[in-house]
Amino acid sequence: MHNLQLTEDQEMVVDTVRKLVADTVAPNAQELDEHRTFVRPWFDELAELGVYGLSLAEDNGGAGMGFVPYVAALESIGEHSGSLARLWIGQMQVVLAMEQAGADLDELAAGAKLGVFLGAEHGFTISEGKLTGAAELVPGALEADVLVVAAHDGQDLALVQVDAAACEREPVHALGLNSAACGRVRCDGVPGAALPNAAAAIARAELVGLLGVAAASVGGATGSIQAAKKHAGERIAFGKPLLVQDAVQRKLVESGRAASAAQQLTWHAARLSDLGEAAAAVAIEARIAAVDAMVLASDEAIQIHGGFGYTVEYHVERHYRDAAVFDVLDGGSGKLRDRLAAAQFS
Repeated sequence: MHNLQLTEDQEMVVDTVRKLVADTVAPNAQELDEHRTFVRPWFDELAELGVYGLSLAEDNGGAGMGFVPYVAALESIGEHSGSLARLWIGQMQVVLAMEQAGADLDELAAGAKLGVFLGAEHGFTISEGKLTGAAELVPGALEADVLVVAAHDGQDLALVQVDAAACEREPVHALGLNSAACGRVRCDGVPGAALPNAAAAIARAELVGLLGVAAASVGGATGSIQAAKKHAGERIAFGKPLLVQDAVQRKLVESGRAASAAQQLTWHAARLSDLGEAAAAVAIEARIAAVDAMVLASDEAIQIHGGFGYTVEYHVERHYRDAAVFDVLDGGSGKLRDRLAAAQFS
């Protein structure tokens, strides 16, 4: 099996997601993003497909398929909707963190409740069972039912489950992810339930997030490249299509090269995890490479579109905005680079 090949069962699941994307997501993503419409119907349709239990162990009611089909399916969603991709990522973080903690996750795995994971980078604290802190940009925050938070408990990290409705939430109009119900979250002494096995559960959620953003970004880069190729093939300049011009071809080649390299890293990290091997460092590399590839591809696609690229009627400006938000989420790509440096040179 080569690096980008799925098993027959995995391919069936991914094909089902791709069909949903082609039939429902792709034709409507642009309009929903423009009007900042929350994509709950699409979230619910993914729930009906059972994808939130895709990487969950069979003993816990999941499909037990690991991370490879997760990243493959997220790529197809990321091609058209970074917002929906990010909601799936957050849901999977919560589900797999709670599985690691041995907590009740039936409603979350089924998609009956929407969960959001808040990492330690936000600086929440827990004392005497009360959660305190704030997060400035949280996809899914405005519609979440459950928050699962990595909170500082003295020198240690705790994993805390809280009712999202008990926290203050307000809208944030971020640059991208317009359909993901992004918001600020503030908890001021909110009662929370500490979950066991916190360190392993938090590490699991972080890995899910790294792989997920990497896969969604590969999809976003691919979507940008496809849109640029289509436009360049149709746009005539100086009597010939833009696509035959060397400068345009080089932009597309460089974008494609970056996306392919990021995809290989992402799938490699997913396979390492599925084999039970350490995957965190490779997943960080994949996330950085994939977000960089999406930024590059969407930026080059805007340039190929010219002035059209900055208008909402074309998909590439949305990919660029989503890439910019991916770049700053989860502590940001800069801090991830610092983590790699610390691991290699400390």
